[in-house]
Amino acid sequence: MPTPKINAVATATPPHRFSQARVLELAGYGDTVRQGFFANSQIEGRYLYLDPARVRTDETVDELNDRFCRGALEIGEAAARRALARAGWTPADLDFLATTTCTGRMTPSLDAHLIARLGCRAGVQRVHVGDTGCASAMVALQQAWNHLEAFPAHRALVLAVEICSAAYYLDDRLESAVAHAIFADGAGAVALSTQGAGVSVVCHRTRFRSEHLPAMGFEYPGGRPRVVLSKEVRRIGAAMMQEMADVLMEAQGLKPDDIRYWVLHSAGRRVIEQARVRLGLTEPQIAYSREVLRRFGNMSSATILFVLEAMLRAERPVPGEWGLMIALGPGFAAEGALLRF
Repeated sequence: MPTPKINAVATATPPHRFSQARVLELAGYGDTVRQGFFANSQIEGRYLYLDPARVRTDETVDELNDRFCRGALEIGEAAARRALARAGWTPADLDFLATTTCTGRMTPSLDAHLIARLGCRAGVQRVHVGDTGCASAMVALQQAWNHLEAFPAHRALVLAVEICSAAYYLDDRLESAVAHAIFADGAGAVALSTQGAGVSVVCHRTRFRSEHLPAMGFEYPGGRPRVVLSKEVRRIGAAMMQEMADVLMEAQGLKPDDIRYWVLHSAGRRVIEQARVRLGLTEPQIAYSREVLRRFGNMSSATILFVLEAMLRAERPVPGEWGLMIALGPGFAAEGALLRF
């Protein structure tokens, strides 16, 4: 059977970029502990779906979700169209669409809105992956991969879009301040098929550690989203990246020295640093994860596709080289893919 390939990857952000200093000012934190979260994040700035001249911190639940819907459709469509154009496809060429987000809700779901906005065929198949957090682009990628395994002649598109700025919650918890210091808005899309040039997705794996179920996610006091983000995530996340890497390499009998490219979720400075140590990686091997964090922040599910795009833009892989792609999400889950160039 032919192996599904990533034929193209593209990203999109809102038009306005905010410096870390400006976001800190908007959040209104005056104590050194919370200010330290911003100063030590290694994030220079982030794109947020906000008008810089009209930022409010008193939005209602309805206003937040309305902003999510508008932003997700705007930048989601932009990323999708860029990926299709880079693959040389039109929306009418699509047979399968997988969308994902965790920072807002809409019904009809995101996929249905994108099918209408893009002008896809009436018979296009689709799935929407919701509420799987920062790992959900990889979950959606699995769904597209499975579809192409069943229908090798088809073409698929995966879209991950997050408007994290529509999921803020100003309270006294330290974990809320950490979330405000790192999360951002963005969209990423990948076009997949079994034909043409591209990165082969050899296999997928999922690992759950349910004992850490409460460590990360959302809760909804009064209907308003509030991030749950335990300080243990940095330790749990790095350990699960190592576990996922071992599982993926074992699938093909590979060793760490066989892996040329590491596409790791830019979860945060400490997660990246601890993953580097546990995986025995060099600074150049995690450079793209650091670059995305520095320039864009953590865009939840879309982030891993920004790292993939940055790596593919800068590198010229030799045919036959291997790569690993790993993202983390609530559950607590690691989602990974083994790549062959």
